[in-house]
Amino acid sequence: MTYLYVVAGSMSDPEVFAEAGATWAGERFLEMGALSATANQVIMGGEMASTVLVAFETETADGAMNLNAAIYGDDEMVKLIIDAGVQVGRRSLMRTQAEFGTRTGPYSTTLYMAGPPIADDAAQANFAHAWTNIEPGANGMTALQLVAGGTSPFSAVAVTWADSIDDLLAASAKNFADPATQEMMASAGSTVLGRVISRRLF
Repeated sequence: MTYLYVVAGSMSDPEVFAEAGATWAGERFLEMGALSATANQVIMGGEMASTVLVAFETETADGAMNLNAAIYGDDEMVKLIIDAGVQVGRRSLMRTQAEFGTRTGPYSTTLYMAGPPIADDAAQANFAHAWTNIEPGANGMTALQLVAGGTSPFSAVAVTWADSIDDLLAASAKNFADPATQEMMASAGSTVLGRVISRRLF
């Protein structure tokens, strides 16, 4: 399973960051060792509104650490951070436990969940079932376990990617109403803390 190095923060000019991420900066991230890089801005999310979530995927935790050092050691990257007015609020390391579909579409939702860590095979089985309900309204779903995030109320997140928020919310409601899903969540001790809805920057 891969790792995600996730930065959550504010930007005074997210469009500058989005344009760079879709062109030269996105290519630079891959040259630095990232398997993929995405940026999404929270639109609906309470106090998290306008927060930008930037996620870099790496093969290993060491790779995430090396990527962080490479970004801040690159003069053009540092200039981009300054030009976009980036203010880092949280930097976390997460591990992918389950992946379905593709990370495509103009929108994404993130469910923040609390509970004890669950084994990879259990996570794979639980989210495989959830995906049967979610798939009609989503392009993809990624389940992530928090590895390092400081003092945090959440221990895992589930990210879904979609073309329509209405379709995704309908599929999500169907999933949470499913008795099998309810039983799996109760057995795992998982509780949903909240959801944010984001638009994709790149």
